[in-house]
This record gives sequence, structure tokens and C-alpha cells, in this order.
Amino acid sequence: MDPSLTPDSLSRTLASWRVAAPRHPRFRTAVWERIGAGSRALPWAAYARRHVAMVGGALVLALVAGAFTGQDRARSRVAAESARMAAAYVQGLDARSMPVR
Repeated sequence: MDPSLTPDSLSRTLASWRVAAPRHPRFRTAVWERIGAGSRALPWAAYARRHVAMVGGALVLALVAGAFTGQDRARSRVAAESARMAAAYVQGLDARSMPVR
């Protein structure tokens, strides 16, 4: 640390320091152009590339939901077919419905 700089001189130096950045003449125009570009509709491929995780999650969710729904429908069909076959078997064993020879 430089002993010639006291805390008071540092405070005065920092208080008097100002940044004069040059202004960009088309700053507002450029901002509104970027805002307008963001509101335009994206093609599906560009949207999917930007939101890979969300699209992948939706596909996995759809696949899992389809698998569970398909399994449920398959079980209900098997149960209905089994009940129909059991009823046909029992009806075939019923002595009252057997043909007489």
C-alpha cells in the first residue's frame, strides 16, 4: 500500500471519479429490434433445439403415459376375453343346454 495515499485522499479520488461512456446512437432501436425478433414465431426445429430438455421431457412423459394406458387397456381386454371364454365353457358343460343324441 502506498503510504502517500491516505484514506481521505482515496475517498476524495473515488468521489470525484466519473465514467463517461460514449452513447450508442442506435441503442434504443437495436433493443426494440431484438424484442421484436424474440416475438416472431420460431420454426418447430429451432424451438426444439432451444428447448431440448423440455421437449425431451414431454416425449418421455407421453411415452410413459402411453405405456401405462396401453397396459391398462390390454389388461381389461384380457379380463373381458377370459370372462367370455369362462362363460362359454360353463355354458358348454351345462347339462340342460347339451344337445340330446
